Amino acid sequence: MKKRLLSILVLFVVALSLVSCGKKEDPTPQPRNPLPQLNMPANGDTIVTITTTKGVIQAILFDKAAPQTVNNFIKLADSGYYDGMIIHKVIKDFVVQMGDPTAEGNGGESFNGAGIPLEYNELLHNFTGALGMAAGTDGLAYSQFYIVAGTAVSEEYVNAMKSAGYASNVIAAYQELGGLPSLDYEYTVFGQVYEGLDILQEIAESKTDKWNRPKKDIIVSSVSVSSYSDTGNE
Repeated sequence: MKKRLLSILVLFVVALSLVSCGKKEDPTPQPRNPLPQLNMPANGDTIVTITTTKGVIQAILFDKAAPQTVNNFIKLADSGYYDGMIIHKVIKDFVVQMGDPTAEGNGGESFNGAGIPLEYNELLHNFTGALGMAAGTDGLAYSQFYIVAGTAVSEEYVNAMKSAGYASNVIAAYQELGGLPSLDYEYTVFGQVYEGLDILQEIAESKTDKWNRPKKDIIVSSVSVSSYSDTGNE
């Protein structure tokens, strides 16, 4: 193939600002959530900055959990492959999809021209803000990717996840943040938005034609990969 993730991140930033105005910040590292998508990036983590005509979206990339997928994505991004493309598919409460040079939904190539096998990981899921690789009819990924713009997860899906043996912390994250559990283990999740969820939601609200293409083109100006630094210098 987290509805409240933005508010959680805002509270995190507010908490830091309050600390800076009072007592010295506790130097003890805060424990990391076992679900990597629920953590802010740490120094040295690989991140991607997606600049669009609607605004900027930043996401962490999980190169250890989905190495082939992330390597393919980085090589395409570094080559400028995505620059200038449009967001060709927008489905409200579902996904925002890009990476097709034909803008018709059935184009695109991997960096090696042969396709990338899907990589599933028990710790990565289609929470709101997740980056996932679209797959062709051959079951391989190429260049198209989506960002989950999902809505709240219904009790029906919660019960289905319980029956399927989902871990309790994964179910809780879906309940808290929203997303699309129906896409799990169908597509490779390889990243998570940590900045720009408001931009994502604005794009998801775009008016579209019968092919789910925005009536007014939303252009991806650039897709650039870098290393995260908490000093603000990437």
